[in-house]
Amino acid sequence: MPLQPEELLTRSLIHADAPESKQEARLDLAAEVLHRFGEVRFVAHGSSMIPSIYPGDLLTVRSESIAEARTGEIVLVLLAGRFFVHRVMRKWPERNRIVFATRGDALTQEDPSVDGTQLLGRVTSILRHGKPVKFARHGGPWTKVLRWGVQNSPAFSKILLAAHLLRSRILGRHAQGSAGGPGKQLEEWA
Repeated sequence: MPLQPEELLTRSLIHADAPESKQEARLDLAAEVLHRFGEVRFVAHGSSMIPSIYPGDLLTVRSESIAEARTGEIVLVLLAGRFFVHRVMRKWPERNRIVFATRGDALTQEDPSVDGTQLLGRVTSILRHGKPVKFARHGGPWTKVLRWGVQNSPAFSKILLAAHLLRSRILGRHAQGSAGGPGKQLEEWA
């Protein structure tokens, strides 16, 4: 006998496909926004990409296929049920698919290799304190020195993060005004 309308509305059937946590719901929502609209914006929280990306930076990510991703670009990847914004270190063909390795600028080891289905998009812009940040695929000599410093010295990483936090506090009081600015609204939403 087919299900009746009231049976379709039982709690177990309604929530059967619901995400198990807020984190899963955010992942699903961001992936859906990227799929439907081709672009998503969110606030960075981790420090694995310093000095290129700091916690609090507003990132814009555009949907992109793995065929378009190039070495040195910063991409959004879904790995082990979490988002990672890391740099493409290399890519290669393997058994009729394209596989790539990513790594955070502040990390010494590459992430586990992933295939193209896990690439969600490419970072196209970074806003820090409301101003655009220039970023290049490979960076200049100064950027390379900073990357080397954060990869080889936890103390150097802490100094950079502390300086960023201090600058954020100073600029935050003057730049955001009484409404808290758009960055605060995005953080509350995320």
